Amino acid sequence: MRKNIIGLVTLLAISLSFVKQPPVKNVISDENIVNAVTTEITMKQIADFLITKKEHYPLSDEFIERYQQSSGGYLDYAKQVGHVVDKSIHEPNQKWHFFDSWYYRTIEEEAAEGNDFETASAKSRVYSMLLCPELLLWIYEACDVSPSKVKKAKDVAEQGKSSKTSTTTIASNMRKVVAWEDLEVNILEYLNQ
Repeated sequence: MRKNIIGLVTLLAISLSFVKQPPVKNVISDENIVNAVTTEITMKQIADFLITKKEHYPLSDEFIERYQQSSGGYLDYAKQVGHVVDKSIHEPNQKWHFFDSWYYRTIEEEAAEGNDFETASAKSRVYSMLLCPELLLWIYEACDVSPSKVKKAKDVAEQGKSSKTSTTTIASNMRKVVAWEDLEVNILEYLNQ
């Protein structure tokens, strides 16, 4: 009797090994199969996430009131296209800065050089390369980073601006407070919905 049971279990195990199981897929957004644990977040994915966010957040707006750059970069572009430039009302807002002044224009520039900006690494292009403190603060808030970390990053940026520290150093010091993983966790949660 015992030999029959062992034989039956063995036969069942062998039979099941021939049954083809469908592959497990982790589908994100309109992308095909993406394994969020091992796949880097692309520029398109972070843009898909950030486009759902508000134009204004309290800490980035507070920073703009006191420390918004006075000219150059996104402010010159805003004036060129007729966008309101007024730090008392936090304009241009940082969502506009990210998308209209930087993201869409960079897609066009990169495409002209034969590059696909939307497949680039968001960690590299957004987290590591952007230098504007007000934009970084908006991104941190939009990515639902802990308010205490965003506040500390704002304090670091304010100290840097007050002491006339270079924007490269200010951004580097802000990244010491807010790690990429602080942004990544909420972006991935959104992408996996």
